[in-house]
Amino acid sequence: MTNWWAERRQNEQLDLLNEEMSSARQATSRLQSQLSQLQGGLQERVNRLSTAFDAFVELSDLRYEMTGFVEAAELRRYATRVLTAMASGTELPPACEPVPQYWLGPATEALIASGQDSPALGTAMALDERRTSIFLTLALAALGQRHQVRSEWLDVAFGVPAADGTVTRVQRVLWATAARGGFGADGLALVVKRLQSVTPPTGGWLADLEKRGDGSRAAGPRFEAIAEQEKARTRLTRIHNAVEAIATNTEAREPATALTADVSTQDSPAALLRLLISEGSEPEHESLARVAVLRAQITGSDESAAQTLEDSVGTVEKLLTDDLTQTADPHLAAAVLRVIGPSVLPAVEDLAQVAGRPSPLEVSVESGVHTVTVRPDGPDQLELNNVRSLINGPAGKVTRGKLAVPAVLAGVGAVVAIGLGFVHPLWIAAGLVLVAIGGFQYWNLRVAGTHDKTTAANRIANLNEDCSTAAAQLAEYAKASESRQASITADLSTIRQHLTA
Repeated sequence: MTNWWAERRQNEQLDLLNEEMSSARQATSRLQSQLSQLQGGLQERVNRLSTAFDAFVELSDLRYEMTGFVEAAELRRYATRVLTAMASGTELPPACEPVPQYWLGPATEALIASGQDSPALGTAMALDERRTSIFLTLALAALGQRHQVRSEWLDVAFGVPAADGTVTRVQRVLWATAARGGFGADGLALVVKRLQSVTPPTGGWLADLEKRGDGSRAAGPRFEAIAEQEKARTRLTRIHNAVEAIATNTEAREPATALTADVSTQDSPAALLRLLISEGSEPEHESLARVAVLRAQITGSDESAAQTLEDSVGTVEKLLTDDLTQTADPHLAAAVLRVIGPSVLPAVEDLAQVAGRPSPLEVSVESGVHTVTVRPDGPDQLELNNVRSLINGPAGKVTRGKLAVPAVLAGVGAVVAIGLGFVHPLWIAAGLVLVAIGGFQYWNLRVAGTHDKTTAANRIANLNEDCSTAAAQLAEYAKASESRQASITADLSTIRQHLTA
């Protein structure tokens, strides 16, 4: 007894010790995991601090090197103050010292003169025609002086889109500004023409328009013969609703108020003007670009945040799709219609042609494997009678093959009961059982026959009703052909008017 009790106590102590060791191992594992994460986090912080320190040292060296461009930096601040003063209607700041071979100085003087012909304008164009054109077009648009923007400036500023449809940051801003009324009707037409030159002729434009439009399938018959034209009619209605909603938006008919506001969105004229001015003069370009990268490293932001005018912002097709599907900016959506109009209109006309097909002269009504031709005046009686005969003919008939089994069972049962009943009474019972089984099967055949007749009668009644309904619907559909065609023509005319405006 004593040994058993001692062993039990010893086993309990061993189990308790195992549990404590397991808990200790789990705690050690958690500590190791936390230590590993802490070491990783510390290493990452050390790496960031090291990168930021290196960037700070390099930035200090660059600032020392750029002390020779103090006049250029002062000119950039002056240009910014001029834009602010002109936007607010306050007094212009005093002019600063000119910087030789820097386009920004004469371009700012030309802006003060509202873009009128002057020696300053000619000097700026001679030094850097594209940047001067970008500066003047965006500045005048932001100041609400869109009528002062010249088409030749916008032409030079926008440039020729890449063959693969890639759009640069400056092209996107000019595109958005033109769509919002910043350059007037002529400026928008110029940008639209440039975009059309690289817009894919095919694409999901119709599908995108359908997504914007509302409208469900019109109530009516569901004949297979008119399924395609009804689908085309529904699509045409949705496209019409989408195009009309975009084109008749009154907000899109006036220049956007955001053009004259100092908004910080990436596609605003003010944001691109700040980016353009911050580029600096030609000798400063590389140094200032490097300064932007170093500042991003010091602040821990993404180096790609250091933007340039020629950064890619997407393809024409992708940007058009985004502008068409969004609803926040009606100006961009309206501009999309002008760009894709020539390529979409033929597809819409084909859709209208399918939707306007004449009403079918006849349709088919199916009943199982059988079909009946139905016309507006009713079903084909010969076909209908044939189908009725095919349905009703075999219904409820009991063939000899079906009667063979119950007859054989009844006959065998009678023979067994009569012939062998004298031998033993059990044979009589067995024979009667066989006779009963045969009788039961015969009764089932009669019930099944009655059910088949009822089913056939119901099928024929349903077929008659389906044929009558189809004939009435087909007659009504044919009667509405003129009004349906008038609606399709009106939808197409509205779409064509908006897409060719």
